[in-house]
Amino acid sequence: MVELIASIVVDLSDQKLYVYNQQQELVRTVLVSTGKGATPTPMGLGQVYDKYRSVTMRGRDYVAPNVPWAMCITQNGMICMHGAPWQEQANEAFGVPRSHGCIRIPSPHARWLFENTPKGTPVSIQA
Repeated sequence: MVELIASIVVDLSDQKLYVYNQQQELVRTVLVSTGKGATPTPMGLGQVYDKYRSVTMRGRDYVAPNVPWAMCITQNGMICMHGAPWQEQANEAFGVPRSHGCIRIPSPHARWLFENTPKGTPVSIQA
C-alpha cells in the first residue's frame, strides 16, 4: 500500500532527498543532483505547485525537451524536481551538483514521487 507523501526535504550538503509520510516517518531517501555553483538550487520553503508527466524546460543556455515526472516547487515554475534520463544515459552519478538549479532525481524515484506526491506538498531545501 502506498500512502501519500506529506513532506519532502532536500539537503544540498549531502545531495539527498528525504520523503516523509503523514506520521512524519522517513519512507524514502534518494540521491539527487542539485544546482551547480554558478546556478545553485535556492534554499527555503516551497511546495509542489505544478506537475507535468513530460515538459520542455528552457533556460538561458539550454532547451531540455521531454523532461519526465516534473514537479515545480516555485510559483514561477523555474525550480522543479524531475527525472534526468540524459544524466543516466551518460552514466553520470547522482549525488553531485549538476543542474541549473533544479533537483534531478533518478527516473524510477522521480516517477514514484510524481505518482505519490499531491500538489501542495511542502518542500524544504536546506544545506
